[in-house]
Amino acid sequence: MLRAQRGMVVRPEQICVTRGSQMGIALAARMLMRPRDAVIMESLAYTPAISSFAMAGAKVLGVPLDNQGIDVEAVEALCRRERVRALFLTPHHQFPTTVSLRPERRLRLLELARQFGFAIVEDDYDHEYHFESQPLLPIASYAPGRTIYIGSLSKLTLPSLRIGYVVASTQVIDAIAELVMTVDRQGNLLTEEAAADLIASGELRRHVRKTHAIYAERRQSFAAALRRHLADLAEFDMPEGGLAYWLRFRDMAALDRIDRGAASDKLRFAPSTSFAVPPSRERGLRLGFASLEEEEADRALRDLRALAELGWVRHGLTNEIRAVFDRIARDLRHRHRFEEAMRGTRVDFRFHIDSRPAQPRLHRQRLLGQKVAFGNHEEQRR
Repeated sequence: MLRAQRGMVVRPEQICVTRGSQMGIALAARMLMRPRDAVIMESLAYTPAISSFAMAGAKVLGVPLDNQGIDVEAVEALCRRERVRALFLTPHHQFPTTVSLRPERRLRLLELARQFGFAIVEDDYDHEYHFESQPLLPIASYAPGRTIYIGSLSKLTLPSLRIGYVVASTQVIDAIAELVMTVDRQGNLLTEEAAADLIASGELRRHVRKTHAIYAERRQSFAAALRRHLADLAEFDMPEGGLAYWLRFRDMAALDRIDRGAASDKLRFAPSTSFAVPPSRERGLRLGFASLEEEEADRALRDLRALAELGWVRHGLTNEIRAVFDRIARDLRHRHRFEEAMRGTRVDFRFHIDSRPAQPRLHRQRLLGQKVAFGNHEEQRR
């Protein structure tokens, strides 16, 4: 799999199997970092990775990114000011924005890594799902001695299959293996053997081909639904790959209403403030499409639109008044019925009730009558 699809020439002793890629990230952080060492990350990043490096004693530094990936000039400037030990990034489908790091920037990062002596920790969590062209090869495929490559089978199979892996030099793998022995002496041999059979038989490759076609279609239908329901509130780019969209809101008040109201509505996703790496204060919504059929996605985005419009008045109300606004929100999901019912009637919503909103929980439940999560089990993917 690594050789044929990622161009990585590795030996078995260069691979350490972990319980998901999040464990691999945590192990790499513990192995690399010492107190007051700095790690550079993209200004928007995967929150558990930020926590892993911070808990290892690292000073986490955010660097801006644009539609071509991380700003390499800003990386160089930080390297000249700080003792940078590692650079953590998701170059193939940046998390959460889905941007792909351009080849020339990848080469420049390798030059900086050699110049300043830092390691590149490459998180490649959904390599197979690239739709516009052939996937870019990982940085680890042409600079194995300078990178720690981390992957996962969760996106390919199911989130409950907790199998990830770390690929690096034998010296790094030996050090990580010592850490593994302190927390997980033998892993889960049953699931690892089952996954090995899927790979050896070719079944996993066939499964990827089938799901790739399904996700490519859902990617298109989700984009159409986004344009129908949220075009005036947020902008987005069609992702070249990955299983999510990144929404940048023009109306921050609408985004505030969504964040406050999501916990009590039928939606689940990561809060818009959860991705920023200090000093960045960037916000946005990462909405996954892989687990939603077209009708489910359309319904969920209608709910999101209604929440953006009315979510702010639903907190702190009595049960009776809350029920009134719930009915109005349901009508908004079918706008033609709402407009017919309200014809000739003036409704003024210009008031604000301040209360403490419930905190969103990040898990997926089924759509019908329950909560809906945007994301292919995003928080379980590691």
